[in-house]
Amino acid sequence: MNASREVVLSRIRRALLRPGTGHGREQRSLGKARSTPEHTGSAHLLEQFQEESARVGGEPRLCADFEEAVEGIQNLVAAAGYRRVALSDHAICRRHRLALRLAELLPDVNLWSEEGEAHSPGSRRRNAAQLAQADLSITGAEFLLAESGTVLLTSSTSSRQISLLPTAHLVLATPDQVYPDLAAIFEQLGTAPEEGRLPAALTMITGPSRTADIEKVLIKGAHGPVRQLTWIIGGEA
Repeated sequence: MNASREVVLSRIRRALLRPGTGHGREQRSLGKARSTPEHTGSAHLLEQFQEESARVGGEPRLCADFEEAVEGIQNLVAAAGYRRVALSDHAICRRHRLALRLAELLPDVNLWSEEGEAHSPGSRRRNAAQLAQADLSITGAEFLLAESGTVLLTSSTSSRQISLLPTAHLVLATPDQVYPDLAAIFEQLGTAPEEGRLPAALTMITGPSRTADIEKVLIKGAHGPVRQLTWIIGGEA
């Protein structure tokens, strides 16, 4: 099984590194040139990510600092009437004590954190039932993909359920997490299994959940959150 997995991953890496015309998508001049590592998080990539995210129905936002993000969360919860909010155990949430701060600022909101227990088999079912009732989930991210406005999360920082089951999903990220394309992300992750940086699972989220299977009518929230918000916080280390 491991050998087969490595064969598949190897083919994907080689395909990503080959120049091509894409899969039926018109090539655009914006950001299509391969960026060097030092361009990660540049103003150009931040602008491109916001444009692409908004184009697919996402709600991108730049926050000057974490204080602005916390204030924004307060306003978001109040404006949308969210009553149940779930937090992941991502480093950006822990570093700023987000659970404690929101508990103080939003006393009437039912707030809980995964705290890593979502990965144990015994708590997975209970956690899923709770997340299915959540109005909003707040997570971090590992990477933001500028060329498509995609958010990438790994299984090492939160469960996949927290980004799929609630009504709305808010991602907190930093400018240095914005990469031009998948090839640059795989370079950062490393290409050799012995490097130990490849996650067990990589979740890619491009805009809110939507489908047009039923009579070609676009339905949002059919298989996941109806809102996908990505806030990029400046001044973060």
